[in-house]
Amino acid sequence: MTAHTNGDMNLTGSVYKGDAMKAMLYMPGKTEPVAVFDHVDVVRMNDNHKAAPERIFFRSRQLNAGKTMVELHRDRKMTLKLDDGRTCSVLIQHSSLDAKGGAVGVLRVLGDLSAE
Repeated sequence: MTAHTNGDMNLTGSVYKGDAMKAMLYMPGKTEPVAVFDHVDVVRMNDNHKAAPERIFFRSRQLNAGKTMVELHRDRKMTLKLDDGRTCSVLIQHSSLDAKGGAVGVLRVLGDLSAE
């Protein structure tokens, strides 16, 4: 297990990519993204998280990209598309606001991150 510090967040696990990556979140059956994340970090958690060890930490100026209020659909499986071409199914595990009013949160990755 390794510790990683990213700005104000202390993360436990290993970070796949340190570069700033963007991502778009899609609901099933929608062609337009319901959320656009300005910065995401993919983190693999330690051995205590065997069922779903990967998490995606996100930051964005605003959580919702359209009229859909994403925070009301926490229990729905959604598709996340990363800038590097990988996609995965996710659930919103946590979302909140930072001190500057931006959206921050954690997505739980269901299954594997795969390249298109």
